[in-house]
Amino acid sequence: MNPFNDIETWETLLGLSEGRQLNQIAHESKISLAALIRRIRTIENTWGVKLLSTNKPIRLTSAAVNFLPEIRTLCESHRKLQHRFETAKDYHSSLSGQIRFAVAAGSLGSQNTHRLLMEFSTQHKGIEFQTEIGPNLNKVLNGTCDVSTFTGNLELSGLEAIPRGRAKYFALASPSYIKKFGYPHHPSELSQHFCAVFCGASRARTEYLQKAKEKRMVTYGKTVTSTDVLFLKHIVLQGEALIVDLPIGHCAKEIKLGHLVPILDGWHRNSEPLWIVTSENKWKDPKIRIFMKWYATAWSEMLQKAEDSLRNCLSDVFIEEILDSTP
Repeated sequence: MNPFNDIETWETLLGLSEGRQLNQIAHESKISLAALIRRIRTIENTWGVKLLSTNKPIRLTSAAVNFLPEIRTLCESHRKLQHRFETAKDYHSSLSGQIRFAVAAGSLGSQNTHRLLMEFSTQHKGIEFQTEIGPNLNKVLNGTCDVSTFTGNLELSGLEAIPRGRAKYFALASPSYIKKFGYPHHPSELSQHFCAVFCGASRARTEYLQKAKEKRMVTYGKTVTSTDVLFLKHIVLQGEALIVDLPIGHCAKEIKLGHLVPILDGWHRNSEPLWIVTSENKWKDPKIRIFMKWYATAWSEMLQKAEDSLRNCLSDVFIEEILDSTP
């Protein structure tokens, strides 16, 4: 097949834009790294447009980045079509059984995860969910948990994983906090502030912030540290602290309403890939495959809507540094 007409070629470029590595994508696609690069080079030679850098580490060129909106639309349309075909299978209407699902505490406590699980259960009345706080890849590997979410770079040995977007983080404070303590412009000013600090199973404490190609270590002032991102969000909304790494899924609505204000002039925690994961053995179960594909698509669409909702209420520096930045 002509690589230009192969959706996996465009999924590869989209994956690179989301921070995944070529060798990881090749492993997931069960082809060699050389064959994967050859597909993309064929398109470059045919159309005279460079898509990948020639130096290592291999990255998307500026031309490829310009094509990303159309590539993303193409890939999302393909996933939706694939899902429609899967829902047409005879066995789909008779899915039944329990899915043991490990989810990050903040997501489990939010309305988004609950809404998605209820929606899937409504479509498939024979499915029940048993949820627990995750991520827990060890339990997925030993079979005592069916599916888990995961944030960050993923070691795929013994696992099957589907990307579900990227975690993008905002440094934020409430208007009342800024009025009382001032607006911090630079990471060096954080030592003068009271900071809400997340440190949990889903991701480690934020130690560095970046802007453009510059990276700075974070020196916090007084802190309250918690594994509960919703608790931290609450105290930030109350004007008791600022936070440097609230995920967009937890703050887009509040930013739009003016309840939270982006700070630090675009300095941010680097974005991270989001996954939904199962074991190679559980992947053979149709209900696990269908749920994972559905959940990954639904979560990606939810994050994209959150990003789109912010574009008219953020200054350019936050759009460029956080929403549009490539890893």
